This record gives sequence, structure tokens and C-alpha cells, in this order.
Amino acid sequence: MRILKERTLLVFVAIILSANSFAQSDLSASVSADLVSQYMWRGRELGGISIQPTATVDWKGLSLTLFGNVGFESTDDKEIDLTLGYEYSGFNIGVTDYWLSGIDPNNRYFFFEKQGAHQLEANIGYKCKYFSLQAYTFVWGNDFRISGKQAYSTYIELGVPFEMGGINWQLTAGMTPFESAGYLEEKEHQGLLGVDTYYARNFFYAEGAACVMASIRATKDLDLGFSKIPVFAEFHTNPYLQTANVLFGITINPF
Repeated sequence: MRILKERTLLVFVAIILSANSFAQSDLSASVSADLVSQYMWRGRELGGISIQPTATVDWKGLSLTLFGNVGFESTDDKEIDLTLGYEYSGFNIGVTDYWLSGIDPNNRYFFFEKQGAHQLEANIGYKCKYFSLQAYTFVWGNDFRISGKQAYSTYIELGVPFEMGGINWQLTAGMTPFESAGYLEEKEHQGLLGVDTYYARNFFYAEGAACVMASIRATKDLDLGFSKIPVFAEFHTNPYLQTANVLFGITINPF
């Protein structure tokens, strides 16, 4: 019995040491938070001043990332995204679960009906030091055309990084190849005989193939002596909607 206990203890210690060695050699984690003057996503304005925390755990190219967005205004929508991805030699695949408040009247997170607040998006892409090319398609959830059919809204993005004047730059262009999810929104118009009511067609990206995002971002590390904080400014446009925004932000990396 004593020998069995000693062997059990040795096995237990070996497991702990192996797990510790595994964690130190293969597992990595990071936590950061962005403070942005405006929440822009794929050519669309989703909120004002916001805090966007991110946490990632990575093991040999397999990663799990949690992203959130919380606006300073109490009326701003809240967002929680969970992404499972894998990257190898520059190629990457993944799936993201998006959850946004305001879609479900009760704002239930653990409510997984197709018309609820969850959406699943698959992505595939390639990235190197010269460019990145990514394709994203919603495969499940609240993503329907005006006709009621599944839209499979798709977004393709090309990014080109470069350095100039001691600043890191990023040129980005995004497009959709076909009609995306859409809905009819009731609107009012002041006419000669009073207020007229009409319905306008709105689309998640666009009503057909179109460039929906074009931006340029400049990033520079702010050296505080004890730490460096990335600061960025971005000119963000949507050629399809003919809109343009300038945003500013900082990234905080606690460790």
C-alpha cells in the first residue's frame, strides 16, 4: 500500500511538472484593450467612444479570442465576440460567434434561436509581411435578405502594411461580392401635403457587389519610459454609403 501511494504521488508530481512545462513552452496568452473615439466596423458606424477589451489564448497556432465592445453612452449596444481560429504558415481559418445587444428584446446571451442575437461567421485567409487577404461569410443566425432567404453576407478585405516616416501604416479595402442581408425600415418624409410614410431598403453591406470600406491607419508607439502605448489615427470611409469618418484610439497592453 505504501509503495502504491508513493508511485501515485510520483505520477501526480510528474503530471504537474509536465503540465507546467507544456504551459511554458507551448501556451501563450495576451490581454489588451483599445479606447476608440468611434466604433467603426467594415465601413459602418456601430457606436461612439468605446472601450474594446481583447483576451487571447494560443496553443501551437490554435487560438481562442474573446472581444468585447462597451460604449460610454448607456444607450450604446454591447457586443461580445468569441473566435476559434487556427493559423499555419500564414494561412488561417476560423469561426466567430457574434452577439450584439438590442436584437433580442430581452438581451439574452444564452438564447440560440436563428432570429436571436447570435450570428456565426466563418473566415479564411492568408497573411504575410507584404499583405493580408481575408474572406468572411455569415453561415448561421440572424442574416436574412429582404425576401426572407438566408443571405450568407460576405465580406472580403485586403490590407497592405508599410512603414513611412517612422510610423506604421495600413491601407485597407473591403468589398462584398453580392447582395447582403437587408430589411425594410419605415421612414417619414415631409411633403407638400404633410408627412408621407414610406419604406426604405437597408442592407447590411450593400445591395450587390460594391466596395464598402476603404481606410488608412497610422500607428505610432508612445514611449512613456516604463511602457510603450500604441496610438493610432484612422481615416475610415464607405464608398457605397458615401460616408467618411476620422477616428483616434490607443491600445493598452497590461502584460
